[in-house]
Amino acid sequence: MLRKITGAALAAAVLLPATASAKVDLGSAISLRTVNSHEATVQFASDQLPSGARVVMAPGKRPGALRKVGMHGDDTRYASTVKSKSRFRVGTRYTVRLQIPGQKTIVRQVKLIDAR
Repeated sequence: MLRKITGAALAAAVLLPATASAKVDLGSAISLRTVNSHEATVQFASDQLPSGARVVMAPGKRPGALRKVGMHGDDTRYASTVKSKSRFRVGTRYTVRLQIPGQKTIVRQVKLIDAR
């Protein structure tokens, strides 16, 4: 028995494997800037991120969802607000992990900058 495949189903089947295995490159360094003593913002530019990408930090630091905040040349700029139970210390290096589905975790040591 033959079945008809709709255009949307065919497009989804073709695009899903391509985006799942695509390698995302960072287009800028990851920056960490203070908002107040218990909040900071992580920002970076990269290729378009697939859904499910997220920022992970040490226990006690709770990053929010990644959101698009603009463009940097051809790359998209992303930001995430990080809340901390303890105070952030300006000048201290924090480990930021960027988890992207289908590729190795990107790990960077980022120095906290006072943006106030």
